[in-house]
Amino acid sequence: MPMGSKEEHGARKLDNPYCIHCTDLDGRLLSFERKFEDFVNRAMSGRWMPREEAEKAALSEMAEMPAWKGRVRQFSGS
Repeated sequence: MPMGSKEEHGARKLDNPYCIHCTDLDGRLLSFERKFEDFVNRAMSGRWMPREEAEKAALSEMAEMPAWKGRVRQFSGS
């Protein structure tokens, strides 16, 4: 989903293509590994998924996001 307001962009900068959830306070993109673990932990705690299923769900969700889709392909190809 496209970001509409300044508050949704990293560091509240409209020219930042990444959202506040994927960036640090300065608007820099967080590491793939950190966000992957965030997604996995959220799926395990919020959806009661076992780790393996949560990892698959995390990769599937991240593959739809501009910041991560290229990394998901690299990660899955390994």
